[in-house]
Amino acid sequence: MVLAIAGLDPSGGAGIQADIQTLSSIGCHCTPIISTLTVQDSSALHKVHPVSPEILDQQIATLNDEFNFSAIKLGALGSAENAKLIGHWIQVINKKQKKIPIILDPVIKASDGSALALGDHALRNALVNEVIPYCTLITPNEPELKILSSCDTHDAAIKQFTDLGVSVLTTGGHTKNIVKGTLENQLVIGSGEQEYWEVDTINGEFRGTGCTLSSAIVGFLANGFALNEAIEHAQRFVSNALEQAYTLRSGQQIPQRSNLSV
Repeated sequence: MVLAIAGLDPSGGAGIQADIQTLSSIGCHCTPIISTLTVQDSSALHKVHPVSPEILDQQIATLNDEFNFSAIKLGALGSAENAKLIGHWIQVINKKQKKIPIILDPVIKASDGSALALGDHALRNALVNEVIPYCTLITPNEPELKILSSCDTHDAAIKQFTDLGVSVLTTGGHTKNIVKGTLENQLVIGSGEQEYWEVDTINGEFRGTGCTLSSAIVGFLANGFALNEAIEHAQRFVSNALEQAYTLRSGQQIPQRSNLSV
């Protein structure tokens, strides 16, 4: 059972629906909590409305009273207040049961570049100080890593988080090698050990790839795979989902996350 906390994309391309579809395909039951309501279609984000901390608190408390979780997946949290509240609940859950994998996909902006949170600076500080120190893994792309970190270079930014004992998977979708037709994903774990994956790119513009990757990783971790293995399986899952992607009336293609063989 995986607790997923993320935003709602009404077009069905990203956010909590991507989490549910991905986790279900991997054989995990997802208990979904919406942290942010949005007005968006398959092309653009028009409006954002974070769920109130009070409602978020009641939802997590109710689920925590009934269930034990195998892992937690965090996406767009909506506001600094929500991030702080979730940081509190992570500590509560970790005291209730043994420490479980916690994955943060630090979604601050939508695919079209629009902000997914009110007060980005406050949210960034809350993520860095209240949430990330308790995470097993964070999965930022390069722009997100720059927003989160106070450091000037890629390596220094990663070290800022690995010094906390948090592993960092930087995803290369924004830095594709056009000539080779690949992108590179880099994992750095808390000890400083590094691993790289060169992934073939698939032509097209896709919605919710970051949600899909991070959810797949947490799903495989919940099923008992080691971190490196979970990432490898998750990358294959994403590639398969993109190869079978479908198009709505307009906008980006939607990865086919349902009914995939894993």
